[in-house]
Amino acid sequence: MARALSEDDLERIVYESTGDQLHVAFVAPGKPLEPTIFDLLVALEREGLTFLFLASVYRDRLHRSDVRDEIARVYPGVAAMADQAGPALSLQLAGRAVPSGPASALAPGLQRNVRPRLAKLDARLWVERLLALEAQVCRVDIDGNAAGTGFLVGPDVVLTNWHVVAKVERTAMPARVTCLFDYALLASGGRGGERVALHTEGCIDDRPYAPAEVAADPGSPPPTADELDYALLRLERPVGAPIASGSGRGWIELPAAPLPLVPDDPLLILQHPDGAPLKLALDTESIIGPNANGTRIRYRTNTDPGSSGSPCFSMDWDLAALHHFGDPAWVRPVFNQGVPAERIRASIEARGHGHRLR
Repeated sequence: MARALSEDDLERIVYESTGDQLHVAFVAPGKPLEPTIFDLLVALEREGLTFLFLASVYRDRLHRSDVRDEIARVYPGVAAMADQAGPALSLQLAGRAVPSGPASALAPGLQRNVRPRLAKLDARLWVERLLALEAQVCRVDIDGNAAGTGFLVGPDVVLTNWHVVAKVERTAMPARVTCLFDYALLASGGRGGERVALHTEGCIDDRPYAPAEVAADPGSPPPTADELDYALLRLERPVGAPIASGSGRGWIELPAAPLPLVPDDPLLILQHPDGAPLKLALDTESIIGPNANGTRIRYRTNTDPGSSGSPCFSMDWDLAALHHFGDPAWVRPVFNQGVPAERIRASIEARGHGHRLR
């Protein structure tokens, strides 16, 4: 296709077929046209616009049987779509044609993907996933008072930060630490809540935070591979039994591999800030990036005291990190910080507790 289209052709056809200027994100000085078209097709596929674009190419290249045959071979429905093209569209302003306007009535109008990295979400599926997660996040209390946030990562285990419960002696945790589920503001004004005590085992696995993280410069030196600031708490009963059983909340699976997050990606955090009913904080330009050795990831999504131990998600609700820390700067804080979830999973499994996650 690169031999049949110029950069100008690409700009025109993308605009006519989709109403967007997606090509702008992938055209760079000196970049060959072939990888440009490939990157563009990936983006169009993500947006569900591939057929519109290829149908427009198919119609536009009447004398390039090689291009048309290849499109028809790989995407059999494109030729039929191209043959059913709607009437020509003449966009006018004050009675005069607008030269840059789309020529096809199939073009979706003057829409723009201003920020291509923000994908469109399936609303119902997204909300249903949020509702499931809402039941899996809890407030971690000490003596009935809010201390942090946690979330189910197995049928009977909750993950939070070690620093949230470190003030309690291990032997005293089953008597003093509880997890409050369903503590959320309701339309009726009620707040709900189911309090679940810990099993006599209490905290079954933990790793400390880095000493620098209670100093003025939390990144120097960076945390070691073992300084992951997590605590794995065992509940007195498996409230996180599989949802399919009809009696369980399910749990959030700790990933085995890191999410492919890049700077300015979105990040969402479900949390109990200041011990309040469950809140969702989101920032669509959140990710700052990993620290020097990849043991932490920094972002801009807002948190408050009590948010320690919260799960951090991508826009598609994939778990990315365990939130644990905020910028110590008093005047102008610029980051929040979490522990990559895949590192916590690897540590839990290496220490012989992987069966708790299943």
